[in-house]
Amino acid sequence: MELKGVFTDTLQRLEKNLDLRSRKHDLIVSNIANKDTPGYKAFDLIVEEEIKGLSNKENLELARTHPMHTKAKRVRQNDYQISTITNNSYTTGNKENSVDLDREMGKLAENNLMFNVTSQIISKKIIGLKNAIQGGKK
Repeated sequence: MELKGVFTDTLQRLEKNLDLRSRKHDLIVSNIANKDTPGYKAFDLIVEEEIKGLSNKENLELARTHPMHTKAKRVRQNDYQISTITNNSYTTGNKENSVDLDREMGKLAENNLMFNVTSQIISKKIIGLKNAIQGGKK
């Protein structure tokens, strides 16, 4: 019996979403920490674009160090497109710095909300699988 239909790529996409949200959190916190650093350019990670591009990522072939090794492929794991925010129109005191604290705090709150929603979706999917295995009994 094949269970491929139960474990579609949905969980993998949700897992990748959590990874990207975690990386975005790190970038936002780094931006906030460097808000007073002269010349610092803020970074951003557009999670939605990365999720859309998951199916378009090319496969990488693993190096074979011996002719008896079997061929294997793996998908790129940490190939994120991180953008630099260079627009200084929303900087306040330091014109050489592109960090806007209000904007970064808003992005942090949004990212936190989306992380929590994705976690809840994964939890509900796992609970649904558990209920299916138990035959609907609690």
